[in-house]
Amino acid sequence: MRAGLAELDLVKVPGSLGVEIVGQRYGHVGLWRLWGRSCEFAMHPRPRAEPDVSFVFVESGIVSARTPGEAWRSLDAPLIVVPTVRARRIRIRGTWSITVAKLPLRAVEAYVPFLPNSVGVFSTTRMLDSAMHRFVAAVLQSGSVGSAVERSAIEQLATEMAGGVLLDRTGPDWAQGSPHAVLRDRALGLISQECADPDLTPARIATGVHASLRQLQAVFAESGTSIALEIRRARARAAHALLSDSRFDALPIEQIAAKSGFATSMSLRRATEAVYHQSPRAVREHRGDGPDPPRASE
Repeated sequence: MRAGLAELDLVKVPGSLGVEIVGQRYGHVGLWRLWGRSCEFAMHPRPRAEPDVSFVFVESGIVSARTPGEAWRSLDAPLIVVPTVRARRIRIRGTWSITVAKLPLRAVEAYVPFLPNSVGVFSTTRMLDSAMHRFVAAVLQSGSVGSAVERSAIEQLATEMAGGVLLDRTGPDWAQGSPHAVLRDRALGLISQECADPDLTPARIATGVHASLRQLQAVFAESGTSIALEIRRARARAAHALLSDSRFDALPIEQIAAKSGFATSMSLRRATEAVYHQSPRAVREHRGDGPDPPRASE
């Protein structure tokens, strides 16, 4: 059990009741289910650890947390998104059960222009949230490590679901519905839908969300990004999905570029190297790479 908790940066506080945990890693994606009775954990960031984000699906129990020097804060919600771990205490009361998916930030950063540093607490469940929760739960319930093809598919599907949840949630929900956040969210949605069109431009996105180009550029600049950069990210994401799918291995890189909205294969290469730190060829050759440690249970 200790190994599983350590992967989640958790240490059980003395005096807490028993905890059960099962987990499995698929490439860069870690999936766990934890359950038990009233318990408190200390969460400590690991030195020089890669930034990550955890999706915590609360099935039962009352969750609260606090950071050093602050009061306890209720996290009573079915979905909690925890970016890059900070030192904090977590308390779960009653008979509880949670399912967790943890991914490195680099795996999902192509889906969103920014990720808030604060914990996201979402009291309502949306379609993507439920789909991701059911998928992770079903994978863990199978109790199987899976074949190489299955492990690669699980890694890809979990990453895409996580990216979709973040894209859906980092707009008005996380930003408390500010007008700029709503406008940015609408623009990102339109970019995601139309990125495969090679003629897509920032001006067309602005027209599509009924804003001036200057206004929309300013909104994106507030988040440290730009419309053009987000179009490029979306195209890189589309290309990465094709390159990671063995069904499209027969397609040359030039066709992958065209299907993803890039004018040339060189544009595709530059984008995948910037977003994923890999060339298109490397994406194909190394998909599904990563260790698969044994399941941890008690």
